[in-house]
Amino acid sequence: MDIKALHRQMAQYNAWKQQLDRRLVAFTQWSDQHKLVTRDALRSLQRARALLKGEHFTLACVGEFSRGKTELINALLYTDGHPRLLPSQAGRTTMCPTEIFYDAAQPANCVRLLPIETRRSAASLQSFKRIPQNWFTLEFDPSDQDAVAEAIAQVSANKLVSRAEAVKLGFNAADLEPDEKTALVQVPTWRHALINLKHPLLQEGLRIVDTPGLNALGNEPELTLKTLPEAQAVLFLLAADSGVSASDMAIWRNHIAGLRDENCTAVLALLNKIDTLWDELTPPGQVAANIEAVRLQTARQLQLAPEHVLPLSAKQALVAKTCKRSSALLRSNFPQLEQRLGECIIRSQQQIIGHRVVSNSLEMVVSSYNSLSRRIDEAEQELHTLRTAGDQQLEQTLNQQREKIRVAHHRYHKQALSLRTSQRMLDNQRTALLAPIAPGNLERLITETHDAMEQSWTTVGLSRAIGGFFDDVDTSINHLLREIERANQVMTSIYERPEYALDSGSLASQHQLNITRQRRKLRNLQQNADRFRRSLNSVLTSKKVLIKRFVATLVKEVKGLFDELNQSIDHWLAEALAPLTHHNHYQKQLLEHHMLRLGELRNKSHSRAEQLQTLEASLAQLTHARTDLAPLFTEITTAPRPAIQERAEVVSLQSAREAQVI
Repeated sequence: MDIKALHRQMAQYNAWKQQLDRRLVAFTQWSDQHKLVTRDALRSLQRARALLKGEHFTLACVGEFSRGKTELINALLYTDGHPRLLPSQAGRTTMCPTEIFYDAAQPANCVRLLPIETRRSAASLQSFKRIPQNWFTLEFDPSDQDAVAEAIAQVSANKLVSRAEAVKLGFNAADLEPDEKTALVQVPTWRHALINLKHPLLQEGLRIVDTPGLNALGNEPELTLKTLPEAQAVLFLLAADSGVSASDMAIWRNHIAGLRDENCTAVLALLNKIDTLWDELTPPGQVAANIEAVRLQTARQLQLAPEHVLPLSAKQALVAKTCKRSSALLRSNFPQLEQRLGECIIRSQQQIIGHRVVSNSLEMVVSSYNSLSRRIDEAEQELHTLRTAGDQQLEQTLNQQREKIRVAHHRYHKQALSLRTSQRMLDNQRTALLAPIAPGNLERLITETHDAMEQSWTTVGLSRAIGGFFDDVDTSINHLLREIERANQVMTSIYERPEYALDSGSLASQHQLNITRQRRKLRNLQQNADRFRRSLNSVLTSKKVLIKRFVATLVKEVKGLFDELNQSIDHWLAEALAPLTHHNHYQKQLLEHHMLRLGELRNKSHSRAEQLQTLEASLAQLTHARTDLAPLFTEITTAPRPAIQERAEVVSLQSAREAQVI
């Protein structure tokens, strides 16, 4: 029984990233040793490494309470001797949104908890994450299961407050459980939980986000505006015995469908607890038919392809893993879920390897090796000539070689001047590109929106203010798109110049400035804002703090998006011509080295033996540099790209983050 399939896939993913990082480090060290790479190229290598270090695989579990999200996470994180990490019992277990991860830079094996009272503030959750003193920290010994259980059980803690206080905290009192002895109602003790756990799967880069139902999603804007959109995969949990309920559909429409349609996030709907449909009095074929009927109906309701809907039993999977029962694990259908997640992980690899800065860095290795090989071939020919030719023939050959190198050097020198001019042409696009998203313009829009909201706390006024803000943002982005089109035309015209010997057509398309990911994120923000505007009638009287928090979070996300666009443009302007400049600089350096060597060979005061010694030493130097680079060149040119089965095309993944980190 393979109970560690997902562990192995994540380990392979992490090992692949580490191997790719080692290759970048090796090339950087080679460059330092042989002094043949430009500073701009070295900066690209550093940014490629930053991308790899910042990349995690985030899995978000979304669904109403009692759908089995907690047991699903327990099954995913199962390790021998620790069958159940998170508390799981009948009823509602996870009361607050919970992030589970491993960060070596923070204290390991601890739970950090943010009090529910912070909801009275309009400050965003992200703001509170930067203020450690607002959090309670519980450390635990991972070898002490009781201590682990006691600390992590805090995610299910609740407290009694008055109905009025519950409303102030953003809860709908009608949805809360009243205490039988008092007039108080139960609310979560904590607003948010962060679990830093030294666990094999989490150490490989997996992050899990557990959301406790519609109420939390509605009251914590950042879950919808930031946390879920940044996940590589979302698991939407449903109950197999009841299918899609009204609250399930509200979560789907308001928080998930947009991610799938606009953000290209991998979304799987899981019909959990299929064991409730197992009936010993019903023939197995009929049980399977009943489950299939629910699966197809769910696919129709959610407008999903049937293969996006997986029936499973997380509880039975956990039991099967704990008791080492292969047949029970297969019946739970959990291996199929892990296989799909593995496909998402592989897709993430594909997107990283295809990223412009990573591919540029790897192309530098190939270009450097090929250039060295050409120069070594020429040096060997010269050495052969020196050994076999007479004095007159040698002089003639050296003159021919010198003239050939002089012409080539002149050509690359002109190319270098042309590239500097081309870079200035691109740099001249900077003002036009940055003008639509200038910080001052956005601040003006934010101020105008804030003033409009302050002047009118009516439903119509608030809705108009939010709508007007996004209309203005749309205008700015459309202006930016026009400028991007012009800048890309300038860049393409540079690559298409005949003097550049590289595959300019392919390189030009790879290096186009593209803001598709940011536009998707903006559309997702706008869709959430539109849904919020439509809900203002029901929330206005009781949730003014929530409205302020939502708008503050929304504005912050748009501001962060504009900052990211500014950074992306700066990086693009610096790196758009990187393949051309690196190739030119490297060829020019090798030619200068070659010319110096030919000059020494023509020195009449040197004997034939001394000339041979000079050329052999130079050839040895070049050969040594190529020998040092050869293993890395072989690795890069022979390494297979991450492969994925055809079926994986139905599980799309958010485009690799440019964080410009990359």
